[in-house]
Amino acid sequence: MEGKIALVTGAAQGIGAATVEVLKSKGATVYGVDLREGATDYTLDLSKVEEIEGFVNELPIVPDFLVQCAGICLTRPFQSIDVATFQTSLTVNLLARFVTMASISSFLPKLEQLDYGVSKAGVVSMTRSAALSLAPHHIRVNAVAPGIIDTPMTQANAQRRSEVRGVTVAEALQPLLDVTPMKRMGSPTEVANVIAFLCSEEASYITGQTIVVDGGQLMR
Repeated sequence: MEGKIALVTGAAQGIGAATVEVLKSKGATVYGVDLREGATDYTLDLSKVEEIEGFVNELPIVPDFLVQCAGICLTRPFQSIDVATFQTSLTVNLLARFVTMASISSFLPKLEQLDYGVSKAGVVSMTRSAALSLAPHHIRVNAVAPGIIDTPMTQANAQRRSEVRGVTVAEALQPLLDVTPMKRMGSPTEVANVIAFLCSEEASYITGQTIVVDGGQLMR
């Protein structure tokens, strides 16, 4: 990836931060974008869709790769979902995307994260449509769908789920590990390596696909 430029959203932590490091290790020049002021090269709140076009137009770089790792996952009972937060989930997880981060939640029912599952299912559909539209321009669009990955978001969701269910954090996580054949959480780097592959010339004939990285959970 020498001489290539990548732009990674959600780059301050978790899979985004790991993606920055993996792409750099392969020779790419990488710029990070995140909501947190000063945490990365650029600051942008992706929930403010009206600001994205201006941000892109003012970028002093033209990236070869755009990796959208930014996302939110709100954990609360179905009956507690309100229109405003549902819309925020769709905006950040779906509308703000281009090259995409899906989830195995795209394919599974979600007990306390309905809007997250809906937004991620949309990401899979959008990936296919964008790939079809952009293929004649030699632009590939793929998605990665992680399972349970050891990130700050996963830990925060487990904490919230433990409060909703009245159990410990370990007990909240255990059902997810039980249905994962590899019996462990994945690491952000394991997902980032797949992202790097999809950005590379080794994946030059792959587009419109959602690559699952979940320790085997979906195959059950």
